[in-house]
Amino acid sequence: MAKKKRLRIAAVKTIPNVTHAGAQLKGRWPSIFHNEHPITLELGCGKGDYTLALAQKHPQRNFIGVDLKGARLWVAANKALDLELKNVFYIRANALDLAEIFEANDIAEVWIPFPDPYPKKPRKRMTAPRYLDIYKKICRPGAMFHLKTDDDVFYLFSIESLQQYGCTIHQNSTDVHSCPEVDDNVRITTFYESKHIATGLLIKYIEFTLPEENMV
Repeated sequence: MAKKKRLRIAAVKTIPNVTHAGAQLKGRWPSIFHNEHPITLELGCGKGDYTLALAQKHPQRNFIGVDLKGARLWVAANKALDLELKNVFYIRANALDLAEIFEANDIAEVWIPFPDPYPKKPRKRMTAPRYLDIYKKICRPGAMFHLKTDDDVFYLFSIESLQQYGCTIHQNSTDVHSCPEVDDNVRITTFYESKHIATGLLIKYIEFTLPEENMV
């Protein structure tokens, strides 16, 4: 592991807008943000491209980015501090642990930009049923999900998985940047997304809500 990366992993533990112990903040999110604005969650936030862009566009919402990579969170958290964004927070955690970090109805919206497609491990994909079960435990009824991917197999898997689970798909596109109907927020382009586009890859997008029956 490069020295720079090791230093960032160590340093991220000291940044005030990051926690490694999200479960300790369960039920306390209004006090963390000092308001009760709706929370938007970004899963696999990486260096925080979406969290940061959305937070600047929507100051009356709170944004939480979740990722396992400490070095990436170091970049995201420091950018948020540099921009003086009070409505941004980051958690180093696995998405499978979200129900230990958030209570029912805590989350009003979810972004999942370019998750790992796990070509040989479908159950680890973030639109697999075990993840959808977790999202139901923390999201408000009607919470909107936004999924972006450059991977054809993951996109088709997600369509099938969401339909079988009973989700409502409101929009889906195999080339979102050529789709005039999508919201401007969807057109936010991450660092890696720009690289994908430059190589000729098309960006797929799915907007969906979870089935509201049996929401925890």
